[in-house]
Amino acid sequence: MKIKLLSLAFIFLVLLFSSCDLDNGDSDGFLINLANYPSRYYWAMDFGTDRFYQLEAHMFAEGSFSRIWVERGANVSVATARRVANTYDNIIYPNMMDVFGVRGLYSLGGALIARDIMELAGWLVDEDGKLNILFLDIKDGNPPGSNNPFTAGYFWTGNFFENDPRDSLLRHSNESSMIYVTANPQRSPGTTGSNVIIAHEMQHLINFVATFVSGRTALMDLWINEGLSGSAEWLVTRTPDQSYVARFNNDPSGMIEKGNNFFVWDNHAENPLAILDDYTTVYLFFQWLRLQAGNNSIYSNILVSSDHDFRAVTRAFDRTIPVMGYDNWGTLLKTWMAANYINASRGPFGYVNDNVLRHIQGRTLSAGITSINLAPGEGVYSLTGTGSTMPTQGTNIRYSGLTGSSPWLSDTATFSGGALLTYNINTDTRGRAESGRTTGVAASIDPISDALARQAIFSSGPFTIGAKEMLRRHGHGETPVLNLSAMQGLSLPIEFVADEQ
Repeated sequence: MKIKLLSLAFIFLVLLFSSCDLDNGDSDGFLINLANYPSRYYWAMDFGTDRFYQLEAHMFAEGSFSRIWVERGANVSVATARRVANTYDNIIYPNMMDVFGVRGLYSLGGALIARDIMELAGWLVDEDGKLNILFLDIKDGNPPGSNNPFTAGYFWTGNFFENDPRDSLLRHSNESSMIYVTANPQRSPGTTGSNVIIAHEMQHLINFVATFVSGRTALMDLWINEGLSGSAEWLVTRTPDQSYVARFNNDPSGMIEKGNNFFVWDNHAENPLAILDDYTTVYLFFQWLRLQAGNNSIYSNILVSSDHDFRAVTRAFDRTIPVMGYDNWGTLLKTWMAANYINASRGPFGYVNDNVLRHIQGRTLSAGITSINLAPGEGVYSLTGTGSTMPTQGTNIRYSGLTGSSPWLSDTATFSGGALLTYNINTDTRGRAESGRTTGVAASIDPISDALARQAIFSSGPFTIGAKEMLRRHGHGETPVLNLSAMQGLSLPIEFVADEQ
């Protein structure tokens, strides 16, 4: 008899990033007889009210590795569902499994229970290894068609726990290995935009299941989880998303220039666009990791790490490039931030001349700013002139001089016509902001000099944000539903022997 996760001491939600008529149509637009398609009721969440509700869904397609469910009345045809199942079988699933599959032999009490991470996900809820993909009108609390942000998909850990009518959360468990994906025309099912959402949320599911065999005693830090999901998006397209580059360069929130990035997630909620900075910078950071490592295994090594925090990244990266000292978070952070400003065509201080990512260009601070408060992991650039001097290194606030040619970077001197990198190496994601020095020198020219960097990618919306952030924006950020504290004791006596192939 399979072990249900209800026996675990803690239940936590991970709601991570981020239509519509009585009967659904077929590929020719004719109404179909829904009685011909299996149906069931699913629990879903209304992010405007922070409450669960039930909906009826029909299984319009089944592939070798997925089942495609569509909410009754959602504007998704049978033909589209079949196309999604085919895309999942032939593109999304194999690409994801090559990197995140954690293939091998999973056993419990000597009995074989799974051969890869998706089979294990199915075993945990008495299902096979097929992913249930539910297309629905996600209730995010915002009017449809407005310029407000919307949630494009989410994954909920509660579905891996046994349904318990006595528990306020567990009574809404679907007991299913599943993800939720929007049927919103902004991300129409069957399009590339929708497919990357599937991969993004699939990684969140895999990340949670990997906890049972990695030896971690807590859920992986949110920024790492989101970075891996951004990497999953890339696995579908195999081309870096230009919108992240343009968003980084154009800085619509005005907060990237002032240091905002992924390490302390959503710590500038007073600015509605600042959450986009987190998704943007973590996507670029994980692309840089891949390019510097020279292969995708850096992602799988992070996924199965026994660490849940920054050490999952530093240790995995140091094993890949041991001579660079990347086991130190400060060194890794400094090098990536230098890459965003210098963007050399070769070496660690750039994106190895990638066709898209070579356009990244970090912005310098405005004139007159001589000090700035930086949260852990944040950093800024300010121009240096002939008389610029290197500030004294602090405990957490550090400084490096940057220049556009070899030696590229110095921790002891600045360069005329270069930039001063001021950054905070504190590894505590709950740590306080600290003050660092900057030069106050104005940029003489706009550093954003090419057409791709200048392209407009954001005006008034709409844009996607994660379910967790959506809940917070509706005033539900402090509810028990969003308790993302460290999850202790998450373990089962599952034995795993890695596949050497």
